[in-house]
Amino acid sequence: MGIILLPFLIGAIIIIVICVRNFILLFNSEIIGVNEIGFGFLLSLLLFVIITISYIVKGKIWNLSPFFRIPLVTIFIPFLIHFVIKMINIPSLNYLSNLLIVSISINGILGIAFNYILFDLLAYFNVKKHY
Repeated sequence: MGIILLPFLIGAIIIIVICVRNFILLFNSEIIGVNEIGFGFLLSLLLFVIITISYIVKGKIWNLSPFFRIPLVTIFIPFLIHFVIKMINIPSLNYLSNLLIVSISINGILGIAFNYILFDLLAYFNVKKHY
């Protein structure tokens, strides 16, 4: 399983580093400010709530599932949307693209902590863990 998991997580780390770099550049050039950071944080929390609800609705969790689902939903899909917006170069969507960069940067930090509390949170909702 590590053969599949390791490249997946390394890819997520590379995307996080790229987004953190872009976030710092955008923040230093004052393209984004405190409002965008707040909206990015709310978007990050919303994505984590969606992940938690999906496990609660399903009623069971595979032990390694968060290592696939969290990066997919919080890193890869938002980065793909950001990349498509940048490729088609629509100025009205640049704000959304910047929010996604902020969200991915925050998700990189929150994803580590969320992975540790997810199982405790799901145990509270009686979600069964499978190995």
